[in-house]
Amino acid sequence: MTRLLLVRHGRSELNAAGRVQGWLDSPLDELGREQARRTARRLQSEQPQVVYTSPLRRAQETAEAVAAAFAIPLLADDRLRERDAGALAGLNSEEIEEQFPEWVQQWRASRRMIAPPAGEQPADFCARIVAAFDEIITRHLDGVATVVTHGGVLATYMGHLLGLEAGRWAPFAFGNGSLTIVDVRSDGPRIRLVNDRCHLEVEG
Repeated sequence: MTRLLLVRHGRSELNAAGRVQGWLDSPLDELGREQARRTARRLQSEQPQVVYTSPLRRAQETAEAVAAAFAIPLLADDRLRERDAGALAGLNSEEIEEQFPEWVQQWRASRRMIAPPAGEQPADFCARIVAAFDEIITRHLDGVATVVTHGGVLATYMGHLLGLEAGRWAPFAFGNGSLTIVDVRSDGPRIRLVNDRCHLEVEG
């Protein structure tokens, strides 16, 4: 069995501004750095052995906090990046409505993931994510691996574990600094925890 500790990065500057990030390389803000530290403390009972991360700065900074807390290897994997948001990157919801009304209408009507203008196709996005996770699992059979990545990556991978076709919206949301735990076994995955953020509550 491989235990996957799936972490969404802490809040970034563009998260706080309500803007689409995709491959834009926004750093963590002050709250995001605190979320990263608290997430690292939350993992103490899980005894992670290695940390994989998206190379984007907001994930990398979060992963560095985890790796430093446990003195474990930190490995970046380009396949763990968020979906390429294309022309939507850097825009807020109002700007997207104004600049790409036809795309917004199509997206709402389809109830599926559709490629952003000049962005990544859902099937390509899903394929690279699944390939990355399959490799991580193979490397760490009977081990515990932390993966620090993005909300879209986590939702897509969880949908894959449930057998959803690529491009179908998965019924999951992941907050900044959240922890999801999946045990990958020979008889299939066991989802133990989803989007846990209790460790981010203000300490009394």
